Amino acid sequence: MDLKPYALIFVKGRTCLGRINRQVTDSPYSHVAVVLDEWHVAETNWWSPLKVRHLTYPQDMIDVYRYREPVTPAQAAAMDDFIQAKLWTPYDFIQSITNGLYLLTGLAIRDTPDRMNCSEFADELYAAAGIDLSLRPLGKVTPADLARSDKLERVANRENRRRYLSQHSRETFFLRSCHGFVCYQTPS
Repeated sequence: MDLKPYALIFVKGRTCLGRINRQVTDSPYSHVAVVLDEWHVAETNWWSPLKVRHLTYPQDMIDVYRYREPVTPAQAAAMDDFIQAKLWTPYDFIQSITNGLYLLTGLAIRDTPDRMNCSEFADELYAAAGIDLSLRPLGKVTPADLARSDKLERVANRENRRRYLSQHSRETFFLRSCHGFVCYQTPS
């Protein structure tokens, strides 16, 4: 499997919060991360601001989706600039909670300025490159909304990822660059 920059990794979370998120959104996915290269992702989650991390999700928890069209150099530059500008942005608990309340009751989604959740990050990243992934208002999306986008195609699931990882040595993992970004998590 060839992980390309800006592909989206959808995670089937198994934690209590992940299972609640999956049930409320009626989706197999509770989280989304953005691929930077074969070994690194940019992501934010409830315990961490937006960071570059090593890709360490168990293979049986992920599916990979990619934009159907080739990403142009101008789009890639816009996405890289967006990531650089948003690194260390805190997680938006309010939006995540109100996303769930919106789906359950229809209450309005509230967005906290200068914060973002995982799906908001992915949606706004693509929007920075001029690509609208969802019909919902910008940033007010769930991982399920993004996975259902007709502009994305599912290119890999856990079986493809397992085969890929079995063909590449762990040393390659440690030698890869972070696609021009600073990695803050040490490899395990």
